[in-house]
Amino acid sequence: MQLKNILILLFLALLYFPSCKKNQLKKPTDVSFKADINRASNSSGSLIFTGGNINIAEFDIEGKRQQGDDISFSKEFENGLLINFDPNNSIPEIDFDIPQGIYESLEISFKTFENESDITITCLGEYTKNSGTIIPLQFEFMSSEYFSISAEDDNGSANVTLDKDTPAIGLIIFDPIYWFEIIPPSSLENASLTELNGIETLLINESANENLYELIVSRIEESTEIFFGH
Repeated sequence: MQLKNILILLFLALLYFPSCKKNQLKKPTDVSFKADINRASNSSGSLIFTGGNINIAEFDIEGKRQQGDDISFSKEFENGLLINFDPNNSIPEIDFDIPQGIYESLEISFKTFENESDITITCLGEYTKNSGTIIPLQFEFMSSEYFSISAEDDNGSANVTLDKDTPAIGLIIFDPIYWFEIIPPSSLENASLTELNGIETLLINESANENLYELIVSRIEESTEIFFGH
């Protein structure tokens, strides 16, 4: 009788531990996101970006874990979601509860919100002319764009670990410095200026400095990165 009881206990344990492990993998991690830009100057020191925003229509997350089921989450914004480039404040509208685990891949994708009259991405900065004069710069992207980014942890590893006891933050970094690298220095130096709010500004969009705009938009979807930290 005693041996029978031991065998029953062993059988129950074999059933319990896999179930317990599976339940652990279902426990959620509080994941939030921030968005910012590359705030370093370009190699010549003539160009720097200081702010801006992006308007998105949807935000999706897909992940594959070393253990546990794959995950997929999505949010849509019928009227768009305007996100400021700010490394200090998270974006509550795209908070997620994501099952914990070690993610071999974590893909973040989002699409800009396109409206006939709306700007989808704005980048603000300064351009220093050869004379030393500092000119405000404003880049306006007015089309739809789809971003798909493989997230990394803050040490550069492709494996992202999410722990239910430790909230995680995904920092999305856009790189307008890279976008603008394609423009010859002489083209920026000789670009036309537009008066905005009484200030002469280097405005680049579909109707102002169109030649520069076309070069920049060819790089818009490139170089964006997402790093996960705590």
